[in-house]
Amino acid sequence: MAVVPAAGARVVAAWRPSHAGEPRFLAYSITKTCIAVVILGLRAEGRLSLDDPLARWYPDVPGARRISLRQMLRHTSGLRDYGGLGAYQEAVRRTSSSPWTHETFARQTVERGLSFEPDEGWAYSNIGYMFLRSIAERVADASLARLVEERIATPLALRRTAVVESMADMADLAPAPTSEITDDGSVVDTRAHYHPGWVSHGVVASTPSEIARCYDGLFGGRLVSLEAVAEMRELVPIGVPSAPWSEPSYGLGLMGDPASPSGPIWGHEGGGPGYGASAFHAPALGGVTACAMVAGPATAPREAGDLVRTVLAACPTGAA
Repeated sequence: MAVVPAAGARVVAAWRPSHAGEPRFLAYSITKTCIAVVILGLRAEGRLSLDDPLARWYPDVPGARRISLRQMLRHTSGLRDYGGLGAYQEAVRRTSSSPWTHETFARQTVERGLSFEPDEGWAYSNIGYMFLRSIAERVADASLARLVEERIATPLALRRTAVVESMADMADLAPAPTSEITDDGSVVDTRAHYHPGWVSHGVVASTPSEIARCYDGLFGGRLVSLEAVAEMRELVPIGVPSAPWSEPSYGLGLMGDPASPSGPIWGHEGGGPGYGASAFHAPALGGVTACAMVAGPATAPREAGDLVRTVLAACPTGAA
């Protein structure tokens, strides 16, 4: 667990079990915020527009001429996802160390057509972010790993934040026993059996302190302009209120709740085999940014979110 009390303030961190240094975890879908930052940075350089159609890079994707980068960032594109597909879940269990290729992810999803017309619904789509990652890499002629390093990690001096691209890259992460990736329900260490390529858009590994600093830096205008941050924070409602969400909403690479008990909050959560993560920024609490990362149980994503909300609830309004 890590908390940044206000922009530029010293990070307060604690973790269990304690050992020599703060552990690293897979951040899973917090990576979507990183991809959004990269895309907005490329826009600021005049290399693409959020209104560009997907067809500019992928003309053969069904409906690509009607889908914009902005819609993919907000999950309003209608592109399908793979998370609930039986074929995907079975493949992860049977070949957890050998991920699908980009082409297989696309074949299992986009070739089935759109689930709704762009901007006529909302549905979480990792595939949309897979395309955004690929577009960023093509436009910048650089890997996502390099783009995150140059545009996020280096400017904020985040020395332990990086895109992991192989199982070897995961060796120094916190141990994460899981039964989610085995065909027989046996418990294994995620680090030694799960290839990060199963996250189609790529996945960042980091510490709670550095993720908290990442969001603090973002909302402080140190990664993209404050005008771009304001655009990221423009939310669309995504569903019926359900605890712990008062008004579940989504912006450009950001989850949000404009009516949370802590005031409007923006950030992201992530979860997958072995790890869960949650990080949110609360302007009404003096700009507090809190991040929690949990390793091990299948309930890790929920536990991380609960920890963040508990910390925010304990902060007095206007706290610095």
